[in-house]
Amino acid sequence: MRSPKASSAAQRARPRRRPTAFSRTIGGFGELLITVGILGILFVVWEVWWTGLDANRDMQEAEEGFYSSVDAGQDDPVAAGGDDGLDGREQCGSLPDGTAVPCPERLEEGLEEGGTMAMIYAPRLGESWAAPVREGVDQATLNAGGVGHYPQTQLPGEPGNFAVAGHRLTYGDILRDQDSFQTGDPLYVYSADGYYTYEVTESLVVQPHESEVLAPVPGAPGEDPEDASIMTLTTCHPLFSNRERLITHAELTDFTPLSEQPPDAVAEHLAAQDAPAAGQPLSSGLSTSSERGPR
Repeated sequence: MRSPKASSAAQRARPRRRPTAFSRTIGGFGELLITVGILGILFVVWEVWWTGLDANRDMQEAEEGFYSSVDAGQDDPVAAGGDDGLDGREQCGSLPDGTAVPCPERLEEGLEEGGTMAMIYAPRLGESWAAPVREGVDQATLNAGGVGHYPQTQLPGEPGNFAVAGHRLTYGDILRDQDSFQTGDPLYVYSADGYYTYEVTESLVVQPHESEVLAPVPGAPGEDPEDASIMTLTTCHPLFSNRERLITHAELTDFTPLSEQPPDAVAEHLAAQDAPAAGQPLSSGLSTSSERGPR
């Protein structure tokens, strides 16, 4: 019988097994998976969080620039009030009750690719929710935050379809909660021409190629919109995919010239954010998408 000391000495003398090629391969593959996982997490953090910070900064700059430009334009005779509610401009369309809506002349004059043409407010998405509207729907424009106007569609107040697109996730996720809209919800557009009030009429999900939702009469390409003015919001669907498109249509129901007080909901939003209505001085404290209401 061996003594405990002899057994220990024999065990120490026994050579260690060398790892086989298979075990080395498995180990290396495991390390690779861990590295890929870490890189994947970092990419998600960058795409969801960091891009949002950049977009929020861009949106705040766009918002400040828009309010400054509208305020500076109040000396323009086109913005002066008139008895007909057209502020000295030609009539472009009319509301369902027959009220005249002027052509968006000032917006057209200042329109440029990537420029901020208007602000959109949607109380359903939060009291402080506000989206700059830029011209164009290319990646650079949408990645700057806010929404982009489809150049081939009409402008606010014109007969036809004022259609915009925005990210639902990443780069400020401005339309993340678009699926919460309900029929009758108000949408407000504030431009250098006035305040436009739209009411949501329907929401639907379509395939990416179904571009007829952008037609002057959505779903009916070639049909004359007559005096009807529609607004369309488009974003990816479902939330974590771009497999489909979520569409929200709204109809123009009211127009307020800049020479008059804005709609109550817009006035309350601007006051809460220390942002000016037309003709009021610009101040700080403008909202960004990070200050939106609860989701």
